[in-house]
Amino acid sequence: MKITFSLSIIILLSLTCHAQSITTGVILPANESTFGSCCVYVPVSGINIYNNPKGEIIGKIERIGNTQKVNIELNGRSRPLDDQYLEEVEDGIKALKYIEQKSDFIKIRSSYWISISELNEKGFRIVNTMQYLIEKSPDVLGYYATGSGLNLRKSPSTESAVITTLKGDLLEIKLTKDTNGLWCKVIVTKYSDHPCTSKGNFDEIKLSTFTGWIKLLSDDQTPNVTYYKGC
Repeated sequence: MKITFSLSIIILLSLTCHAQSITTGVILPANESTFGSCCVYVPVSGINIYNNPKGEIIGKIERIGNTQKVNIELNGRSRPLDDQYLEEVEDGIKALKYIEQKSDFIKIRSSYWISISELNEKGFRIVNTMQYLIEKSPDVLGYYATGSGLNLRKSPSTESAVITTLKGDLLEIKLTKDTNGLWCKVIVTKYSDHPCTSKGNFDEIKLSTFTGWIKLLSDDQTPNVTYYKGC
């Protein structure tokens, strides 16, 4: 019993130590319903840019009226922020993406850092990529594996047994709130036809249901799933 217990502890510690923390995500209003109908989620007063965490303020990010455009001001000069630094979070609404987090600061690109405390004071929050996908799950028709597919496994490890391989749009993925590093526990429904062809009669085309774990995010923290907003 002692040997078994010790081995269990070692395995648990190993899984914990190797669970990768997620440092990418998007910047959203703390309460989206009170933000208004603006086309990009940036504080009305703008947000300061630092040259490094807890460094000096070198500029500011400001939204351009009710558009999906954002300006970045550096050294007294203002220019548009490229669309690659924005994520469409709803139809017609975009948010700033961040690519790294260090303590109370997030990086949006190169050496441009934003204070999380300032964001919070202005009614905003950061949502990491995993949590963003989970929060979005109820609002999409379903998630589906990208590329060559995803292995559905019994536990959150590439060493775990494969239940089935998810590929194509007849295997609908629903995310749960149960996560481990880059992994997420999911419920998968297999259909005989795509749900959009069922006219709402999902039970008629439902073949089976699986529960297991997928590596929701790749090692560079990009999603391994895509989704349909609707039929």
